[in-house]
Amino acid sequence: MSDINLIDKELLEILKKEVAQKAGLGQTENWTQKDYEFLVFFIEEKSGVKISLTTIKRIWRNEYNRLPHIATLDALSQLVHNKDWLVLKLASTKLLDKTSELPLTESILTNSKLQFESPRRNFSFLWVIAGLFLIISVTFFAFKDRLLKKVINPSIVQFSAKTSVDNTVPNTVVFTYNIDSVDAKKFYIQQSWDTRRRVEVFKGNHQLTDIYYLPGYYLAKLIADDSVIREIPVHIKTTNWVIAVHQNKTENKILRSADWLPNGIVGVSEKVLVNNKIDITEPFFLTFHDSRDFKIDGNNFVFSSDFKIDSTGIVCPTTALLLKGEYEYMYINIGAKGCESDIKMSIAERKFDGKNMDLTAFGTHFYTWQNIHVTNQNQTIIIKLNGKEIFKTTYTRSLGELKEIGFIFKGNGAIKQTKVLKL
Repeated sequence: MSDINLIDKELLEILKKEVAQKAGLGQTENWTQKDYEFLVFFIEEKSGVKISLTTIKRIWRNEYNRLPHIATLDALSQLVHNKDWLVLKLASTKLLDKTSELPLTESILTNSKLQFESPRRNFSFLWVIAGLFLIISVTFFAFKDRLLKKVINPSIVQFSAKTSVDNTVPNTVVFTYNIDSVDAKKFYIQQSWDTRRRVEVFKGNHQLTDIYYLPGYYLAKLIADDSVIREIPVHIKTTNWVIAVHQNKTENKILRSADWLPNGIVGVSEKVLVNNKIDITEPFFLTFHDSRDFKIDGNNFVFSSDFKIDSTGIVCPTTALLLKGEYEYMYINIGAKGCESDIKMSIAERKFDGKNMDLTAFGTHFYTWQNIHVTNQNQTIIIKLNGKEIFKTTYTRSLGELKEIGFIFKGNGAIKQTKVLKL
């Protein structure tokens, strides 16, 4: 961290409000641990940068007297404005302060009660202006390479991918790329939004292989320094459901279909989990993946499925339904009765949070079979739970063609009679 001045502090406060608003969170003073954890997830999902929970709390609780690391500031600034922090800072004289409707620098000066009523105050004002000019000048020349970096034409950069096997995981993907004509210091290929799956690549080499352990519709990124210059889809497909279990160091553990429950139920018994070294008395996640070319418009379909969770003693078990298209996705959360405050949802660009709106209709009794029904007609969503309409909304950004369906259970969940149809 570096020392923080008045300009930085004011700009950071505005940026914090904008990030929180984009994440669908309310006033900071009402946040719980879950809200801070969600913000960590939201920032990583949208920017590809993981900021620690400790750092997020320190920034949003104003428990800092020095400016956060530049990588953290860049992630927040890119999330809202698609600009690095320093570029945003240089442009700050054109930003409007949301409370005063004055340009940001004018607002800062006004809030500091700098007036023109006396020669002494005029003299102080001139010193502030001179100081501001000095800060901007030093910042510009210190980081001019980043601010004036050459714009890369993505159309001239080769980047493609092919899978080594069909309809199964693990799956090795062969990336072919050509960055020889691109002016940058470092290059990376990243599997998806997860920065942990980032690998450095070099000029003169033109192929990289990497393993995908779970099915899904991913967007791989070719990165030059801190800029994504190409993004391509990588579709790891299946012919049937795939179940994976996750707990502590056990991650992406695929559970064999031979161990599934009988009678067409997609799920496993507690015995199977224990045999796979899962402590069922502690929190764990079970994920269900069906990834294929459904040949269904993601903006016009009907989805239905039965689901339930076995009683394992986990407090506030939850399930989430994922419906993912080429461009956007829906993440619909169902919670246990009494735990509805923790419910969060995403419908394309729209975010909904049980902390600042009534989502109690999404609470249900998990330990018996439940039915969720989603109708999407021309980007108007109607959600029904056990035949009763509980939610209706619209969205703007197209999902594109449907590519992936999934369930995420906190606890031992199961599904049956799942279907998705064209509308």
